[in-house]
Amino acid sequence: MKEEIIKYVKSAPVLEKTFRLLNRKKTVNDPSDKMIIGEDNIINVNESSTLNNCFFDIVGNKNQIEIQGSAIFNNVKFYIRGNNNKIKIEENVRFNRGGSIWIEDYNCEAIIGKDTSFQDVHIAVTEPNSKIIIGSDCLFAYDIDIRTGDSHSIIDTITNERVNHAMDVIIGNHVWVASHVSILKGSYISDNSVIATRAVVTKRFEDPNILIGGIPARKIKSNINWNRKRIYTTTESDFIGEPIV
Repeated sequence: MKEEIIKYVKSAPVLEKTFRLLNRKKTVNDPSDKMIIGEDNIINVNESSTLNNCFFDIVGNKNQIEIQGSAIFNNVKFYIRGNNNKIKIEENVRFNRGGSIWIEDYNCEAIIGKDTSFQDVHIAVTEPNSKIIIGSDCLFAYDIDIRTGDSHSIIDTITNERVNHAMDVIIGNHVWVASHVSILKGSYISDNSVIATRAVVTKRFEDPNILIGGIPARKIKSNINWNRKRIYTTTESDFIGEPIV
């Protein structure tokens, strides 16, 4: 009976919205809203983490959200539609301005490594068994879209078969992604790389320490690395500038 109720609510947007408003929950120690429909859903937020104006919107069963210690989340929406999905956030991850982690279907994963920071990023894992894995010590600017699928079907008119199935997105450790970047299904970014502003990444980049840019993205420069600090060199002395964020 429970499964039938969930299925009916999901099929009726107006009913789902009403149900959401009636089931929003907030606790004194957790400054976030929750709308959860289903069974065995687990949200585990470490007590040392801070969530400001965040919203958990879950319809389904056996979904897990784990946020480890010292994380800071501002204006982030966690959206899940489906079963057996997992979101894992490691230590000291930060969403400074906002963002969303969006999962649809079943057996999907979104994993973010420790010490990674975001300004405003949309992470979408759509279609069964697909995943987005982001490594440690990465830096993401704003207006960034990362997704495993297209959310809708493209059909070959000759074979009548779908041709745009989802594929995993893997981003290595210590990767800097500039603003207005799209990282699409099947993308792979190696460690210590930089993705330039407005790039559209659609394929695998196996080499580490490269600068990637363009539409579609291509390797622009090899043998590079990056630092969160702005480093200035003058004739009198070396000065290391601290970034604002």
